[in-house]
Amino acid sequence: MARRSLRIQEKKGVSSESQTQDAGVIQDSDSIVDRKRAREDEEDQEYDEDPDDGEEVAPKRKKKKTKKVSSKSDVSLHSQDKQSSGSSTKRQRMPEQFRKVRGRLGLLEKLAKEVPLDVILEIFCYLEPGDLLRLARTSKDLRDILMSKSSESIWRIARETLNDLPPRPDDLNEPQYAHLLFEPYCHICRHSGRCETVLWNFRMRACKKCALDTFPSSWDQQYINAQPFAYRDTDVLPIESIKRTSHRNQRVGNREIANRYKAEYEALSTEEDRNAWIDRKRKERRVINEHARLCEQWHRARLNDRADVLSDVRRERKEAILNRLEEIGWRDEAEKIMSGPSYYDTFSDHKLVKQSKKLTEHGWRSIKDEIVEFLSDRKADRVTAERNRILSARLASIQKAFSNIRSESDLREPFPSLGDIFVNKIFDALIRDTPQNEDLNEDFFHLKLLEHLPGIIDEWRPGKIQELVEVMQRSRPTATANDLYLATTIFECTGCYQRSLLRYPQMFYHGCCMENRNPGFAPGLYFWHEGPWSSTRIFFSDARSEIAKTVIEACSLNPATATFEDMYDANPLAECQTCAVDPQSWEGGRLFMRWPLQLTHNLNHTLTMNRFDEQETRKIVACEPSYRSDADSICCAHCHKTHSTMAIVTHFKDQHSDVINLTDYEDSLKFRALRQHWYWNPRLSLRQLGDSFRFKEIFPLPTPSVTFNDLLSSSSH
Repeated sequence: MARRSLRIQEKKGVSSESQTQDAGVIQDSDSIVDRKRAREDEEDQEYDEDPDDGEEVAPKRKKKKTKKVSSKSDVSLHSQDKQSSGSSTKRQRMPEQFRKVRGRLGLLEKLAKEVPLDVILEIFCYLEPGDLLRLARTSKDLRDILMSKSSESIWRIARETLNDLPPRPDDLNEPQYAHLLFEPYCHICRHSGRCETVLWNFRMRACKKCALDTFPSSWDQQYINAQPFAYRDTDVLPIESIKRTSHRNQRVGNREIANRYKAEYEALSTEEDRNAWIDRKRKERRVINEHARLCEQWHRARLNDRADVLSDVRRERKEAILNRLEEIGWRDEAEKIMSGPSYYDTFSDHKLVKQSKKLTEHGWRSIKDEIVEFLSDRKADRVTAERNRILSARLASIQKAFSNIRSESDLREPFPSLGDIFVNKIFDALIRDTPQNEDLNEDFFHLKLLEHLPGIIDEWRPGKIQELVEVMQRSRPTATANDLYLATTIFECTGCYQRSLLRYPQMFYHGCCMENRNPGFAPGLYFWHEGPWSSTRIFFSDARSEIAKTVIEACSLNPATATFEDMYDANPLAECQTCAVDPQSWEGGRLFMRWPLQLTHNLNHTLTMNRFDEQETRKIVACEPSYRSDADSICCAHCHKTHSTMAIVTHFKDQHSDVINLTDYEDSLKFRALRQHWYWNPRLSLRQLGDSFRFKEIFPLPTPSVTFNDLLSSSSH
């Protein structure tokens, strides 16, 4: 028989006697872990004084729940045991304390009791300190060997096999140092997850939450005041920096170390001893800080090496999965996912792919169905996204072509919106059903619009006008389509913050009436600017219609027949007596306005219409702005392009001099004749078709001048 260690042979008898007594304790592994945890604070003693020195037990493992067996099964098992006497005899020979031991029974026991000690020590020298620490927890005999003072050389040799590892500090023994380096759980909450935050100055590991909850801030006044004043502001107590957020660290202290230092300091009686103690602690602090820096540098390098190894394993696993997918025809789909943006590589980030575990045949069979299902779903999403991209490009092309055509079209009658074109069956079929490989650009849609738009308008316009008439008939049951042109026909929009006032056909170009962006046109697509026109947000305004009736009657016109064009020609001047302000103030004076601003003014204010004598009228008109600065307030009746009131005459001279006689156009009668060559932009609401102005009587009478409004319409005063 091989030679055994004398120390092991002597302990064999004691160990065999205690096995029977400890049988019940060994069965409960959780109680053993709890007992070991209670001894963790005794690690700073010598090896031979206590076999448990230097060991920190890992977090306890959860107990597995066993299913209850019914009485029938117990009976059947009992009968089977009777039938198989061989297995029954073998089970009876199994010692009770080893009934629940996992793995091959007795190998470590044989190693510790039968293998010569010098061979064991030679084997241990090839291990890392972390391996020695875990090995010491597997067997009582191995623990006795490794935790003895005589085994210190084994730990030192094992530690020296690690490259760039700083030497062991004087305040830690070898198992304690190995525990600090290799046990990756939090020493405060004992959570089993990996905790890679090492507080080297405190000789412990702690997760961020535990560290911030346990250790006081280095600026905490209560913590500072608890220290003796003699070394309060010196570099005596250790300090650690904990990463609180991505851009902020917090410096913390350790109350336990601070209390121990305080007790040591106060135990000294003379001032000379205390000063020497402070100098010694400051030197120790500098040594510990330098050692902590080297340990942190080694720790980060080790983590980086481990990360590189895991990254290589994950890369090999992904390549192995791709090779398996190639065999079943799914690799191309996976590569299409990986070829996209890195932040959207859902294949590489999949939980079954991004694992640091080598792929085996059994492992592939267990994940194959889920991977294929994932790729199938991504393929469906990709096809849908590709179709939506093509639809979006086609919608953008038709939008540009339609905008160009509408900018040159007559808008004095209702004109379809972009959404109405999208949902038209002709263009809906072109956009949806044309093969995706065909390029439908702007020129293509321009030709198609020129071909089909007249028919679309003829089909669309009567229905929408009737829809608007039905809105008006809720207040005027006898109203007809001809009443839309009357000056008393005013609508309001409920979608606007200020409730825009609209006349016919302004509502057909009002944005709120085209906001019903139907997402059903294509999954994930919306009408970006205009949806199909709808009258759901507008209603007939009785109050504004009454104001219009009053203004019309003040101009000696018939409200039942007067149109907006008639009122533009009448161009009545009105004054709001309620808005009059002291003329000596900066924005003071009497407030005047032209048609149709009377309709948009406050309903509770008092208006005076055309009650000014000739001299007063001249003074008022002299204060009126001679033009509007809006660049799109007027449309040319020939080319339908928008212009400002100042630029319209220049436009006529440059573009339409062949059809418009502009000789002596400065004359008011000649210019009034130009009224047939332009019209107000119907895209604007009534509030945008004029500006109110103030008249200050204290100002000297300016030189009489002809205003733009005088040139546009006949004077009614």
